[in-house]
Amino acid sequence: MPATDTAAALEQIVALIVEVKPGLADTAVRPTDSLVDDLGLDSLDILQLSRKINRDLGVFDLDAWGETAAEHGRTVQSLRDNVEA
Repeated sequence: MPATDTAAALEQIVALIVEVKPGLADTAVRPTDSLVDDLGLDSLDILQLSRKINRDLGVFDLDAWGETAAEHGRTVQSLRDNVEA
């Protein structure tokens, strides 16, 4: 995927994260931020986020992403890496 597409997809994911967690609106969300440890999302927030990603960006398998959490640390970038357009 071209870098501009990746950057645009990351921006869309950040916007969806802010929809789920409005308190992050004034936070600079980085691709390396952990959804749980850095941004404070809980399991229900992540479920809601995964539904929004599926609706707006493409296929996102929350179960598969969760199974590999130890490898990717549940980062914002890992969400982008696991979306199939």
